[in-house]
Amino acid sequence: MRAPAGLSGSLVIDHDEPERPDPSRGRAPGGAPDGGVPRRALFSWLGRRRELSPGERHTALDQLFFEGADFVPNLYRFATLMTLSVAIATFGLLADSVAVVIGAMLIAPMMTPILAFSAASVMVWPRRQLMAALVTVLAIVGSVALAALIGLATSRREPTLSEQILQRTEPTMLDLGVALAAGAAGAYVTIRTRAGGALPGVAIAVALVPPLATAGTLIGRGETDLAVGAMLLLATNLAGIVLAASLVFLATGFVPSARSIGYSREIRVGLAVSALIVIAVAYPLWAQGTALLRDTQADGIVQTAAEAFIEQSGADSVVLSVDVNQSVSPTQVIVAIGGTGDVPSQAEVNKAAADLAGDLGEPISLSLRFTPMVVSDGAQTIESSSR
Repeated sequence: MRAPAGLSGSLVIDHDEPERPDPSRGRAPGGAPDGGVPRRALFSWLGRRRELSPGERHTALDQLFFEGADFVPNLYRFATLMTLSVAIATFGLLADSVAVVIGAMLIAPMMTPILAFSAASVMVWPRRQLMAALVTVLAIVGSVALAALIGLATSRREPTLSEQILQRTEPTMLDLGVALAAGAAGAYVTIRTRAGGALPGVAIAVALVPPLATAGTLIGRGETDLAVGAMLLLATNLAGIVLAASLVFLATGFVPSARSIGYSREIRVGLAVSALIVIAVAYPLWAQGTALLRDTQADGIVQTAAEAFIEQSGADSVVLSVDVNQSVSPTQVIVAIGGTGDVPSQAEVNKAAADLAGDLGEPISLSLRFTPMVVSDGAQTIESSSR
């Protein structure tokens, strides 16, 4: 692997982009063109951190950008590892095997083009930024397509969705926190090569390939609603990594001070766009996390009320299941009870519905399903509504 062309001396400059003069030259210290805010002041904190040496910077760049004679061989290796990792992850998800999914994360090279995109953004290299984005998009499309084919081919043999798949369809703000931390760690490990042994741990933490495999599998099985949740998890990881990695690249001296001053406007715009994308992703995560918390609380209230109903009736029964659907109005509540006693009367069910509506603080439609444990003529269902 070779260092990208056009990198020499203490200042890293892309030949495709002309070097801008130091904006502080030719005017008094602290001065600013047109009486504006001094550009140096906006990045004054950069002057206090240790910059990377040219050798350290080139070493970091070698890990991120594949150019010249190394481009095609490295692209082939990237495509091969992505194909294998997605296939392993998909089979592991279908088999509900955590160990297999972790193995897929270890060989997945997806972090490289994403970190390259962050590095190109803060260095203001549009061509390299575009190339990294293109590789990332093609990897996403190809991975989803491969997982969809595997999901379709195995739909009859493995008709049910595993817990590993379902876990990746409901991302929350916690996943965004993981992505931000992993992005910062990935950029730091890239710059501090002595910490390179930590990169597999970063790959596992951010888990980029499993959401791709999950989305593809669900699409192949026609579960598009659930696939949207998996793609949201992927978008969360991408946005968090790009923003956190960009900040770490700036803070650790990856970007020379002269370049950060000369291109301060472009860098600020790039960081602002990344932050806006993170905020845009955070809103549905917050909404979904709030809905999940509310559903969990509602399930607990209904479970407690159902157990109290059984205890008051004196029946030898147990709560089999509780299902609360708050996405409709009135809220639908289905409680399944199994036992050896008599079927609850309509009056008892009406009172239970009224009490439960008060506990939840909203109108409900209660369906109480009683299944005799001894009688073999099937289940009986009593329905009542409280508004």
